[in-house]
Amino acid sequence: MSTATSPTLYDEFRYPGKFYPQASPERMAMLATLYGLKPPPVERSRVLEVGCGEGGHLIPVAYALKDSHCVGVDLSQASIERARETAARLGVVNAEFRALDLMQFPANAGAFDYIVAHGLFSWIPPGVQDKLLEICSRHLAPNGVAYVSYNTYPAGHLRQITRDLMRFHTRHITDPATKLREAKKIVDFVISAIPEPTVERELLRREAAVHKKSDPLLFFDALAEVNEPLYFLDFMEQAAAYGLQFVAESDIHRMRTARLPEHARAELEAVPDRLLREQYLDFIHCRGFRQTILCRAGHDLDLNVIPERMERLMIASSTQPAVPVRDITGPETVEFRTAQGQTVNTNEAIPKAVYLELGDAWPRAVPYADLRARICRRAGLESLALAAEARLIRMLVSSLANAVAEFRAYQAPLCTAISERPLAGVVARWQAEAGLPVTSLLLNSFQMPEPELRRLLPLLDGTRDHPELLAELRQADPRITAEFLHKSLARLAECAMLLA
Repeated sequence: MSTATSPTLYDEFRYPGKFYPQASPERMAMLATLYGLKPPPVERSRVLEVGCGEGGHLIPVAYALKDSHCVGVDLSQASIERARETAARLGVVNAEFRALDLMQFPANAGAFDYIVAHGLFSWIPPGVQDKLLEICSRHLAPNGVAYVSYNTYPAGHLRQITRDLMRFHTRHITDPATKLREAKKIVDFVISAIPEPTVERELLRREAAVHKKSDPLLFFDALAEVNEPLYFLDFMEQAAAYGLQFVAESDIHRMRTARLPEHARAELEAVPDRLLREQYLDFIHCRGFRQTILCRAGHDLDLNVIPERMERLMIASSTQPAVPVRDITGPETVEFRTAQGQTVNTNEAIPKAVYLELGDAWPRAVPYADLRARICRRAGLESLALAAEARLIRMLVSSLANAVAEFRAYQAPLCTAISERPLAGVVARWQAEAGLPVTSLLLNSFQMPEPELRRLLPLLDGTRDHPELLAELRQADPRITAEFLHKSLARLAECAMLLA
């Protein structure tokens, strides 16, 4: 790596970046708690992002966690200057950005509760990879958590075919725009030269579809000078050498085995080494990317979730019954559906009570102990027996794995009522104007493809009442009605975009 004052490709060709919910301190804290750690409170934490770019991820984190202190470092001076300008413009005062060569990371930087390195590890040389892991080892607080993402085999072998083709064809081109154009052209040419629907053609077609969505992704991923996948076990061997151990995958939905054939699930569960089971899952799913949560070695992790641990978490779900539930103790099967379209069916009283209580509270989360008391009242029970509570916890963990419910480590200051002059967070308004995915107060991310919502969100600065909002929206589309405005505001409130 060069010094922080030397020009980099990021100075010549922008890669604005965005918020990654999988890498948020809240997600890291939730998973760490679930598996037996006691991580620092995210709302009062020190956060370090290595390779922060223009602050697309760290600025939303700092804004949502106003009592935290966030530090972002990046080699690109131009990216750091843009991050500083954006943070200053948005009034985000608890984030600082430094142009810094990773190899010169100061030994006296102090301890951080959460360390994030997204989209960096596979794109830096081995010596710098070791430095990144050393930073995690040296600067992670005793109960802190680190997030590192990286490209993996076996899917890395398949992606290498497209990467080799594009890099070979553009090997003598230095101009970024020309390089991008020619890389796309050669892939299209080779696809057209394979007339039959073959495995090779489908592979090229899929990779081309991914890279055509984003020129920066194509330039800094497929065409990058360094982009080396590795096996999960090899990554963990490197991490272990620096005193780090595996906690979980941030994308918890990728860890589940419930949908595997019964014999495959039984064989995997019989493998005593958890890391080896994870490696076999990579082969089964042909995984090409991991988002791994690490902690210091020596912590006694436990995959059997117990009530004491659940009582440090909160549960949330947007589940609503397909038809009104008159008697939860009845034998009828009820279908519950989330706002994102996931469904779950149950004919048991406790699950019915859970989904009804969570749906009533949404988008707020319910502390586990409070949820347990609520479902007992709704089901007419004085308390839950140990066996019944164990089933409840298994059901909640299954709901998390299947994206039916969320676990949260803290309660964001939400406003679900629509005020006379609605106010959305300044970061979400900026993201909507910039065409980026929009970050909620819950540190969730929304693509928000509807142009009407993207036009509405930047207007919600607390100065406009409903008639004024409607008038401004009608300048772009006269067909917009007061009813549409009300429904749009209700949707933004449900997505935790509005402030009190």
